[in-house]
Amino acid sequence: MRIEPEIDGVSVILVGSFNPAIFTPAWFAMHDLLPAGIADSADLAVAHKQMTMFNADWLRLEVTPDQFNVETVQAPHVRIHDLVLRVFGEHLHHTPLTAFGINRNVHFQVGNLAARDQLGRILAPVKPWGPWGQELGLDGEHGGMTSLTMTQVDPEGRPAGGRINVKVEPSIRTGNGRTGVYVGVNDHYATDDAGPATAGRLIDLFEGNFQTSLSRSEQIVDHIMSLATTREA
Repeated sequence: MRIEPEIDGVSVILVGSFNPAIFTPAWFAMHDLLPAGIADSADLAVAHKQMTMFNADWLRLEVTPDQFNVETVQAPHVRIHDLVLRVFGEHLHHTPLTAFGINRNVHFQVGNLAARDQLGRILAPVKPWGPWGQELGLDGEHGGMTSLTMTQVDPEGRPAGGRINVKVEPSIRTGNGRTGVYVGVNDHYATDDAGPATAGRLIDLFEGNFQTSLSRSEQIVDHIMSLATTREA
């Protein structure tokens, strides 16, 4: 990437039917999915039939009856890939799944508010907004782009229902709310069947596309970063 991110996270969200109560740190340790030391020191917030949530070293996990969400902000990101494959490829392969998302969440700084505003103006020019747009000023102090989402529908070569969503907005996690930029890439895959599929089919799709998805996300983020150093004509 052109700018070293202050936060570079990857998450995987599976959509289906889950029993949150089983996904405790002890369960992960029992199946050798996490080292015993990491599981023992995990910060378990809740373990209930409606939700399990804990943090353990590099991993954050949250499970509800219809979503399984794992996230890391520590490299190597491939650990997320390996964990999902083992959980649903080896242990819970009969779990009904309907979709999954491979998500990249990056926060980086551009140096000053004017540079962040300049990026917003490249992505969302103020000229089409007429006289009111001119009142937003040139330095970001009087407003500008607050959130922009672009979506690609049904990317070629994958089941119908997939989408790639890219969001760009000011970061609230770096730069004191003034000099940071957030780029989120949500790469959504869905089954083309009428109902849920067993985990095996979607997990094969996940395994075959994980690295490609992250590489594409990095290219998108890198391009946004390049615009942060491009001056308007």
